[in-house]
Amino acid sequence: MKKSKVINVSNVSGGVGKSTTVIELATYFGSKGYHCLVIDADMQASATDCIGDKGLPIHDKELKTLNKQIEQGNSVLKALDNCLIESVSSDLSDVMVEPEIIEEVIQKTEVHNVDLCPSSIRLCQTDKQLTDDITRSAINRLSIALDIVKEKYDYILIDNSPAQTLVSTNTLLASDLNIIPVKLDRKSLKGMILSLKNTLSVMKRNRKEIDVKILFTMVARRGRTEKLMIPWLKEQFGDMILDTLIPYQKKPAQDASLKNKQIVWTNTTLGFAYKELGEELLRVLEGVENDKAARIIQ
Repeated sequence: MKKSKVINVSNVSGGVGKSTTVIELATYFGSKGYHCLVIDADMQASATDCIGDKGLPIHDKELKTLNKQIEQGNSVLKALDNCLIESVSSDLSDVMVEPEIIEEVIQKTEVHNVDLCPSSIRLCQTDKQLTDDITRSAINRLSIALDIVKEKYDYILIDNSPAQTLVSTNTLLASDLNIIPVKLDRKSLKGMILSLKNTLSVMKRNRKEIDVKILFTMVARRGRTEKLMIPWLKEQFGDMILDTLIPYQKKPAQDASLKNKQIVWTNTTLGFAYKELGEELLRVLEGVENDKAARIIQ
């Protein structure tokens, strides 16, 4: 019986490449013949915008609908809200309330072998809904939902918001591997420390084993900080640090975004780096082994 590996991507610091990491890995795994599910657990819905229906360019028909709504008395903001946000009828917020409906919420994408459980701004209300519902545990809803679909996928990848919430606790407890992307600046490193501590706390309280890996992103080619910090962090954290370095390249990322195309398919250093990351993780997931996080923080 096939049971998928669940990869969680999280950091309490924003702007470190969480969504990009999830999207590029899912795209690469899909191209290798693996069936993937992306779970968008970020209320900003970046992954949903990129690979879901919401990520497609606005077409003439939608512009006519916008104009019609404005003619009917709706404000411009209300019309845009109806078009851009409410186009997803069900999303992860519904799954968190009722895990059994996950198959109804999952949608196909145009990315080969990749499905999506979308997100929307409604996810900001989910913590209160989970707290108010005393009929079942608030921290294992996603685990229950994923157990229903795990036989259909080889890999499930979860994108997270920076916030530490009941939703993020759900994503951690549902995962086998937690990747923490980090830029080599003070803000991002502080986020890495908090993310490690939170992961270890969740593991300890719930007696759950989760492998932890740190991914350096947006690495400047000739950065002085990078030259100093990367060797030191590798010495201290050992095999928790992924070998692949994701370089900083502004133009390929912008071009891929504008063309609604994943970076991994660009003939650039950045594209090659995401391919290398995909291959490294496939090797890691063949035999998950890592308890160094616990030894370091204790």
